[in-house]
Amino acid sequence: MSFFENKRVSGKNVIRSSLQTNHSMAGDVKRWLTRKIMFPAIYHFYALRPIKQNKVIFLEIRFSELTDSYEQIFNELVKNYKMDIHCHFFQLGIVTKSMELKKQIDFVKDAATAKYLVYNDSIDVQGCFKVRKGTKVLNTWHAAGAFKKFGLSTINKIYGGTAKERTSYRLHPDYDMVTVSSPDVAWAYIEAMGMDKHPECVQPVGISRSDVFYQKDFIDAAFNHLYDVLPQAKGKKIILYAPTFRGTPRKAITPDMLQIGAFYEHFHEDYILIFKHHPMVRLKPTIPTDYSKFAVDLTDLMSISELLCVSDICITDYSSLIFEFSLFERPMLFFAYDLANYFDWRGFYYNFDELTPGPVCYTNSEMIDYIENIEERFDKEKVHAFRERFMSSCDGHVTERIIKEFFGPEMEAFRRDTPLEGDYHTLPEVNGLPRDRDKRFDKMMKVMKIGQKAYAKAAKKPVIENRIALLAAEGVDWDVFLGLEKALKQSGREYDIIRDITFNEKNTPGFMEKLAGASLVVCAGEPYIMRMIKLRAETKLMQICPELLPIYPRWINSKEVRSGYNVRECENFPINSAYDAILGGAKQDNELFGRNYKLTENGSIYNVGNIVTDLLFDDEFKANARKRLDTICPYATGKKVILFLCKDRDPLAVYLSNVMTQLHEEFARDSVCVGFACDGRPGRKMEISEYLEGFGFDPRYVLAQRVAQQDADALDSDELPDEAAGARMDKINWKKFPPLTVMEAISCADVVVGDYTSYMLAAAVCKKPLFLWAPDRVTYGREQEMYLDYEELLPGISCSNGHELVKKIKNIDNYDMSILDKFRERFFSDCDGHASERTEKIVKDIMKIS
Repeated sequence: MSFFENKRVSGKNVIRSSLQTNHSMAGDVKRWLTRKIMFPAIYHFYALRPIKQNKVIFLEIRFSELTDSYEQIFNELVKNYKMDIHCHFFQLGIVTKSMELKKQIDFVKDAATAKYLVYNDSIDVQGCFKVRKGTKVLNTWHAAGAFKKFGLSTINKIYGGTAKERTSYRLHPDYDMVTVSSPDVAWAYIEAMGMDKHPECVQPVGISRSDVFYQKDFIDAAFNHLYDVLPQAKGKKIILYAPTFRGTPRKAITPDMLQIGAFYEHFHEDYILIFKHHPMVRLKPTIPTDYSKFAVDLTDLMSISELLCVSDICITDYSSLIFEFSLFERPMLFFAYDLANYFDWRGFYYNFDELTPGPVCYTNSEMIDYIENIEERFDKEKVHAFRERFMSSCDGHVTERIIKEFFGPEMEAFRRDTPLEGDYHTLPEVNGLPRDRDKRFDKMMKVMKIGQKAYAKAAKKPVIENRIALLAAEGVDWDVFLGLEKALKQSGREYDIIRDITFNEKNTPGFMEKLAGASLVVCAGEPYIMRMIKLRAETKLMQICPELLPIYPRWINSKEVRSGYNVRECENFPINSAYDAILGGAKQDNELFGRNYKLTENGSIYNVGNIVTDLLFDDEFKANARKRLDTICPYATGKKVILFLCKDRDPLAVYLSNVMTQLHEEFARDSVCVGFACDGRPGRKMEISEYLEGFGFDPRYVLAQRVAQQDADALDSDELPDEAAGARMDKINWKKFPPLTVMEAISCADVVVGDYTSYMLAAAVCKKPLFLWAPDRVTYGREQEMYLDYEELLPGISCSNGHELVKKIKNIDNYDMSILDKFRERFFSDCDGHASERTEKIVKDIMKIS
């Protein structure tokens, strides 16, 4: 490098260093302003309001779901008490800095009126304000025992920062209770959290999440889940490799020193090697395809609690999961190749070599040698002693002790008359800001007041004899009424049809005037507008049931409604519709429809078939659907369509990306994969990995991307825009170019793959090959409380994993259609393309039209 080049590089480094210093200084100022001024001021301002005695707040700092430290407590509160539970998700390192700040402000406001604050980690946001008198604070912590140091114990370690920083910005408030796994570790938490002035708050009552390890149903389900996602594990032992992360939580990396090839050579006949990386790690090492049958990364497919249940041997390094794994008293190894560096980085509460209840290994060969001789070398007594020392309070009854000792006798005022069944920890919604949900609620309250007044005024006039209002619930596809509208228009009778419209503060009075004049209201699902008004006695109400079959509890029988989880919504916008007519499927399933929808005293369920399926017999609809699919995704033109119809849930994109990647290797040349998230959040679109571009996609997401490239108002309804700089997606006029619907997608599909959504069953109606694929059927399927067992009703078409699905699609010419024929005869015998015509006759009778 020349002198001048060296000077130029040196200058760049000076500039870069200066920018970094300025950025750091700006961050310090922002932190000081928010933690010292803004957050305390906000908290104490909102604390002028009274405490809500049944209000509980759970705070997740990093993750986008309610984690295992909370699940059991959350479930017990929901099942046994009528609590107003709020969950906040900061998503540090996932969302932008500005979004983090908004989430933190929302939490501080909310915390000011809470009776109970429940934490499982530490952050200076929760320690920056003095908690008001009357509020109780619990920290369940996210780790058992006391292994690697944290909090104030890491001062002057590389990981922990300086004493000045730690004392300037408190990570912990004054707790009423901190739960730990045994008396032996209480001292470490007192030190780490700075609880020297009131050490009695650290209580060895156990850790709540350990209760599942004493539940036979949970352990059995864990094995079933393992064999579901990994059939080759049957009959073999499991080696679990679960290292902790390196670096900081925001930039966590994972070790990649375990030699899979060496382990394969020695153990592939008897063992399966499973990887479970720390949840904060973004980039995970790739397992070579040569070992894909032996070594599998289940980080995104199974929880650590499940994997601890099914593992015969655990290899870790400095992870606290060893405390929970000790409950099973099975062998564990410690792959501590970087022990010296880690000690300098973070340090330990106990002497590492003396603490570990298994061999400390510095090389792969040491681990292999130990496992090969594990029968002779495993010291179970040492593990038992370790368990007695560090997990003595974890006996399967921890959660009930926490409920009793922390929440206290005042909870009895909110106890349910009858406890609820099931698990509810999947209810909290992470997407969106609490302030936005509050704004939406306030807006809906305003609309309701306007609407109720307008409806009452308009209801003084007589109903219009031939007026029918068609109302679809939020998230129900726009084409749900097409078949019925067509039948009404072809009947020869003059019907005054009001199509579903978007209502707001401005147009609500006019809409309510039209609605109040309706002789019949036909609903698809439970429209929000119907939660705002009490329908006049002269108006009849019909439900067409947009779900093809009542597979699981919905609407009035959903977990959200039964539990009253969203208290403000459940109290102010209850589902109280009672129907004069419900369109059901097979007569023997009427009882299931009756669970999800309420009938009037004289109401009836009519078994005429589902009108939504009529579209699948309409040649014009099918031709237009294929044209629209090819327009939205030109690379689908001329190719076969493998359609995935899946129940909407947060991990779905991961599952789909995995299975579509496997399908991509076999079918990329002549097929495309279309993925739909059904029965979920209105307008939700699912992004698929970049690797699958041109093969796997959610057509709604693709359309959103393309439309967002230009001003949506300029979009012609018959064509998509050219590439152009564009409008924000939330400003897109979707009514001008409606997204592809589920029925359109089914009409285009050559093969349908589904999990828990009833929409997939339309494949039986139009006689297209259907496969059941649900990678989390054991866990999520159980949480769904499904009415019907798919595998019993549709034997022989389920696929446990992507490899099995690939094989079955390759052999599609030999598909046994008799399975679907029997199913169609049982449930959809009346779905023949004429259900809408039969419905029109029911409409005529209900409206008493001659």
